[in-house]
Amino acid sequence: MTRGSWLFVGALILGLTLPVIAQQPPQIPPTIIIPGQSVAGVLLGRSVSATVARLGQPSEARTMRDATLYTYPRYGLNVYVTDGNVRAVSTTNSLLRTTEGIALGASLADVRRVYGTQFSDAVVEGLMGIAYDQHGIAFGLDGVVVSVIIVYPPRTQAAAPGAVAPPAAGASTPAVAQVQPTTQIDLGLVSMPRVENLKPFSPETQYMSVVGFLRYVVYQQTGLWLTTPEASRMLQDQQRVRM
Repeated sequence: MTRGSWLFVGALILGLTLPVIAQQPPQIPPTIIIPGQSVAGVLLGRSVSATVARLGQPSEARTMRDATLYTYPRYGLNVYVTDGNVRAVSTTNSLLRTTEGIALGASLADVRRVYGTQFSDAVVEGLMGIAYDQHGIAFGLDGVVVSVIIVYPPRTQAAAPGAVAPPAAGASTPAVAQVQPTTQIDLGLVSMPRVENLKPFSPETQYMSVVGFLRYVVYQQTGLWLTTPEASRMLQDQQRVRM
């Protein structure tokens, strides 16, 4: 075969293979957090067996009320599983970040700049934080610094879960008993009502202090009592979280 023939064959092969190469889907980088979809390649909706095959056996598999928590401290990951599938993933790994660069150590101002001001207050794995349900991501804050990030299925609701119901007509106290348990208690995320503007020892707090009322509302949602120092810290964070 002449040199020209070889060049023709090579060009033909190259022309056939280039489209195939171009069609290969890009691989998700292992350090990327995608709101509503995945953390470090651990996909929401994926089977727990596939997740264990990827990450290995967890350090602990903790049975919760409606979920099982798989902990991977070596990776800084918590995987929440319901019905055999991944429902949410949280991380305390500072190497992981969103495509916009939000990671542990980012400021509240950075988060709001990227995701906007349409958020609800939440407790994220024990830390006061903010949740963007429309995106499926929430941030636990140590003061105004991101300390934990959790990704979960996006959801749209008219009102944040756990909000205190308004008092009925003619009622002298708010209908606290109507507070419904949030569906994400076992996903490390509990939405919080706004209480920082309530007047202590008034009908709107059922004649409790604001801290005591916050403890009571969280108990209504979760069945667990916050300590007074925890509730005080959360109230202080709530007072400045939108400053």
